[in-house]
Amino acid sequence: MADATRSSALQWFVRKGTLTVAGRPPVRVNVEPILLGRDPSCQLVIDDPEVSSIHCEVRADGQGVVVKDLGSRNGTFVGSVRVREAVLTSACSLQLGSTRVSFEPVEKKERVDVGFDDSFGPLVGSSPRMRHLFRLLGEIAPTDLSILIQGETGCGKELVAHAVHEKSARAKGPFIVVDCGSIPGPLAESLLFGHEKGAFTGANDRRAGAFHEANKGTIFLDELGELPVELQPKLLRALSEKQVKRVGSQHYEPVDVRVIAATRRDLGQAMNAGRFRSDLFFRIAQVRVEMPPLRERREDIAVLVRAVCARIDRADRADDVVELVTSTLAQHDWPGNVRELVNVTSVAASLPRGAESLGELLPLERGSASADVADFSTPYGEAKRSAVAAFEAKYFGDLFRATSGNVSEMARRSGMERHHIRPFLRKLGLQKG
Repeated sequence: MADATRSSALQWFVRKGTLTVAGRPPVRVNVEPILLGRDPSCQLVIDDPEVSSIHCEVRADGQGVVVKDLGSRNGTFVGSVRVREAVLTSACSLQLGSTRVSFEPVEKKERVDVGFDDSFGPLVGSSPRMRHLFRLLGEIAPTDLSILIQGETGCGKELVAHAVHEKSARAKGPFIVVDCGSIPGPLAESLLFGHEKGAFTGANDRRAGAFHEANKGTIFLDELGELPVELQPKLLRALSEKQVKRVGSQHYEPVDVRVIAATRRDLGQAMNAGRFRSDLFFRIAQVRVEMPPLRERREDIAVLVRAVCARIDRADRADDVVELVTSTLAQHDWPGNVRELVNVTSVAASLPRGAESLGELLPLERGSASADVADFSTPYGEAKRSAVAAFEAKYFGDLFRATSGNVSEMARRSGMERHHIRPFLRKLGLQKG
């Protein structure tokens, strides 16, 4: 009985379908994304000069089949409506350039086997989408396939890469991280592939690059979308031929490296704009892993909060913090994703026990003299918005004072991007000095 209940709880039903171009066999849409475009590596190749190289992608989801434009030149249309992203639930046609693509949904939703694991390394999640992801990671980790991890800031892309490395046959080898967004352009080639003594001004010694350091292990290329265009052919050669050449050398050296990359950028749009090579994309993206933002898997918030509380030895506070986060912040979009949730949880769990302390973290506007009685004359939605606004004022006010207004330090402590923090500072009238 227990086994049957457990199995039933893990069912995930998605609405699949088929895509058909006239005169060609239909292509089935499943949970894994399907790319449509002129590039021969797309799953559905469309030979139409008005179609972009990587035009759009489609994938099955619980609500329906999701179609997403990838920055195409002429747009993706559902019927006569141009869309950036849409959910298809009934028969319709997609218009890509001069080509009509017919969509037919399956009659009923189909069950997707998501497996039983609710964790993978340090990653946790009980939602069907995350369980499906954990199953995929478990299958690909023992291989040497290159992986591209896509997702917003704070979703845990580096955690995925490190967990895959730890579950692979290369676990005893090095795990080398390269942030492609922070390396200076002129030094990028040297940092990746090394250099010979005297290769350029300041090259006083022969140095190994990141690929040499990762030999017999894994190299993680974070923010791959920021990689300079002129370096991309050299990276492609390193991946396809498994050898690198140091700056200033005439000889190639073999390297045995697994490549995992991550990006928060829309590489489809970058490819269509000529800022990223499609052949490099398909070489790295032998497997594509998409980390969903926290706002799309809110059912995982409670389990994430409990995991954080256990990690910081405050498991006794887990119930309090779960209630705080899931009720008071129910409408919060979590722009910093899991990283932001970890920060909020850590702060809340570190406070002394008691509603008064929690109230200091998230002060609520009340109309009565008693701090323990809600004002029921205020509509629920308005009260919730007031609570979130009060939390933001308290959180960012304290953060601003603790960091003396240093936005970079605020970003580091909060787990948010600087461009997400600045609007809060402007809204709250917080100015340095």
